[in-house]
Amino acid sequence: MNPDIQLRHEVFAQLNWDPAVCSCDVDVRVADGVVTLHGQLASEDLKSAVERAVRRAEGVTLIVNRLTTAECANND
Repeated sequence: MNPDIQLRHEVFAQLNWDPAVCSCDVDVRVADGVVTLHGQLASEDLKSAVERAVRRAEGVTLIVNRLTTAECANND
């Protein structure tokens, strides 16, 4: 299996395992071990929890967190 596809599966496994983030709608893209996260979440705390879950996935070399929060959108 392609290592990036395998890592993407591992990232989703970590997100689904963590009860704090399992219901989040996060788009995950992986290229050469770099995980890029896209989507809008309800809070900064949830954004941090998603990143912590992704860090648990073996093989992640870098996380590019492009998640936004409703809190940020409300401040515009």
